[in-house]
Amino acid sequence: MKLQDRTAAADAALGIIAFEGMDALSMKNIAEKLGMNKASLYHWFPSKEDILAYSFQEGHRRLMAKGFRLSLEGSAEEVLSAAADGWSRIFSDDGTLPYLRAVYALRYSDPRAAEEERAIKLMIRSQIDVIMSSIGHPDAFLSSLFSALLLEHLEAVLAGEDEDFRADAAAFAAFLAG
Repeated sequence: MKLQDRTAAADAALGIIAFEGMDALSMKNIAEKLGMNKASLYHWFPSKEDILAYSFQEGHRRLMAKGFRLSLEGSAEEVLSAAADGWSRIFSDDGTLPYLRAVYALRYSDPRAAEEERAIKLMIRSQIDVIMSSIGHPDAFLSSLFSALLLEHLEAVLAGEDEDFRADAAAFAAFLAG
């Protein structure tokens, strides 16, 4: 199995967790999704735990690769809307959505998922702190409030809801202009 095949196995595992639930994750189901023999899968991943660990590693790598460059120039509405657009693209991207859904589905039962959820929240909060400072509102409470809006949007996307976070960002900017 080549690296891309290992990645395909990770994708299959994350897809099963994200869309069918952890109970549906088995070496047999992963092999079926890949159109391969279960024994071949065991050659590369000795256990379901090994493929799960690799899946988290690969998902994290992809999430980190999806970063976006944010311009801090413009009005508060323009900057906040650009951030909302960037995060919305990451949240709904076909390459990261199954991973994010798996993380949020397992965050209370798997320490790797719990750690990744904390890392996601920290990334968002750190970026929002920088954004809020750049638009002249370095207040921790306001940063927390906008971060909470962004995380609420993430959870809605993961639940399959189609929300327009850009409208929330514009409303938040109007609130700041107040």
